[in-house]
Amino acid sequence: MAGRSNTAIGLIGGFVLALSLHGGPLRADEAPPELAGASPGERSAIQSLCGSNRSALMRNMCYSNQMAGLLRLGRKPDLTGLTPTQREAIAGACSSKTIPAERFACERAQLTSAGLPVRNEPGGGALHMEPAASGSPISPNIPKGPQVAGLPFFSLEKWRTERPPMPAAHSGPALSPEALYNLISPSIYVVVASEHAMQIVQYAAYSQGSAVAITDRILLTNCHVVAGQPQISISKTGQTGRASLIYADPGGDRCFLRSDDMPVMPVKGVRRFDDLHVGESVFSIGTPVGLELSYGQGIVSGLRDFEGVRMVQNSAPTWHGSSGGGLFDAQGNLVGITTMISATVPNLNFSIAAEDFWP
Repeated sequence: MAGRSNTAIGLIGGFVLALSLHGGPLRADEAPPELAGASPGERSAIQSLCGSNRSALMRNMCYSNQMAGLLRLGRKPDLTGLTPTQREAIAGACSSKTIPAERFACERAQLTSAGLPVRNEPGGGALHMEPAASGSPISPNIPKGPQVAGLPFFSLEKWRTERPPMPAAHSGPALSPEALYNLISPSIYVVVASEHAMQIVQYAAYSQGSAVAITDRILLTNCHVVAGQPQISISKTGQTGRASLIYADPGGDRCFLRSDDMPVMPVKGVRRFDDLHVGESVFSIGTPVGLELSYGQGIVSGLRDFEGVRMVQNSAPTWHGSSGGGLFDAQGNLVGITTMISATVPNLNFSIAAEDFWP
């Protein structure tokens, strides 16, 4: 990020974001995100689940995913008018639901089946919880909310009507590493973000990472690559173009870029998290320490679900500058976006599940 030395490393709770050498840690005022619009019961349940004994990044991602769950599954119902017996019956029926939004959906279903009124718990408001950093939104009518570290809020509900569909996974035989590289490398781009346009040209102070194309104009990356850096460029093998940030979920570290003046080559498919298997081969490709299209092989070493934040733990090579790069299976499907590496344990890398860019 601008103004940081070329030795800055973003240490987050024993892990580092896979930033470039010019990158840096997320600022303290960027975490945790406000649970804007959540009712008292929703806020209490989410904070209890996400806890405080974890890294700021993982806690923010947990908050963001739980708020998205409320939008997807429904709000917490008002149980204050029920008798103690009715509340106990609902609590017993929903006790196995540990994720807040799933428990609230269960409570609503129990109220409906009992013929009782279903109303949202009082004290909540509109859920505007997905901020975007800089650049032009797809629609100028996307609702704006309060600022979080200078980032305007976008609406997930609005974005769902405008975002491109998730590319379907494709099947077929496993490719050789060489054939796979030839298939996936055209979809990987270098991202350079800076506070001022001239700094992109001069490379004086900037953040550098990677991005993965999913349409001929739209790419995925990590928000920490571009946060606070409104001037964004993408490049491949000497060709450079401008890009804009069109949607972001900084808490989940999931950002969408739009290529403004050159077409990009989309990936062949995106594979769902539940279809992955521990032990299968995966391949990372990105821009570690500025080395474009660096490629390596590893295995899926774990499939982690941190209360709704799904990560593909893997041993494929990842280093600073790899943030926003792609993790692929042997058929060429995108399975994750490379995000974090262990600060102390070799070959312990984490990629956000690619499917979760479509909450």
